[in-house]
Amino acid sequence: MHKLDTTSGHLPYYKQIKEFYKKDILDGVLAVGDRVDSEMEIQEMYDVSRITARQAILELEQEGMVKRGRGKGTFVTYRPKIKEELSHIRSFTDEMMALGRTPGTKSFHITKEIPDEATRELFGLDEEMMYCVRRVRTADDVLLVYFVSYFPLSLNIPLNMEEQTQSIYEVIGAPTRIDEEFSAINPSEEICLALKIRKDQPVLARKRISYDKKKKKIEYTMCYYRGDLYSYTISTSQKL
Repeated sequence: MHKLDTTSGHLPYYKQIKEFYKKDILDGVLAVGDRVDSEMEIQEMYDVSRITARQAILELEQEGMVKRGRGKGTFVTYRPKIKEELSHIRSFTDEMMALGRTPGTKSFHITKEIPDEATRELFGLDEEMMYCVRRVRTADDVLLVYFVSYFPLSLNIPLNMEEQTQSIYEVIGAPTRIDEEFSAINPSEEICLALKIRKDQPVLARKRISYDKKKKKIEYTMCYYRGDLYSYTISTSQKL
């Protein structure tokens, strides 16, 4: 058990206790789903008031470390962010496998539809239809990203792919070049429903345009990642 600092000028006890549990969670001593000590147990262990114990748990919950359930207890919910390096082209499936995560598909729907004007202009189309693929992907069974993708009909994607769980690139072929743009957005109702998040939870939006070896556009995808679970890293170096 950790020991409280009682010397002059110490941090408030509730903050110290919060940091004890936070360290155990970040260090993996407490994993997702593990039960956290109750307010009464904390009160007895550290000889503090019930208010102090409650405040420590409240701050852990506010920081996304734990979740309290009435009559059920407090459990660890924190998961380390998935970090992807933007160094080369990889599918979501390959990204997750490289990070030691298990990729999955929660939902997969493919239709033929006329895209919006901006997408039609991107592909130089008038009123032609395109394939539209909507997917919700998971990592270790946790909802992570919602994809909305458009592909030219010339790619001949089968419409009976409702059970598709592999990478879409295994069907259309991997692109040889991609252009991407990132932004932080507030999720729309559609995104909230897909990822089961609140409207006040930030989302990392990733716009991707992919090209084949003939420099022809083959994909336009909007990816909406849960901001609390996903981040990107970029490494650069200066030529000497």
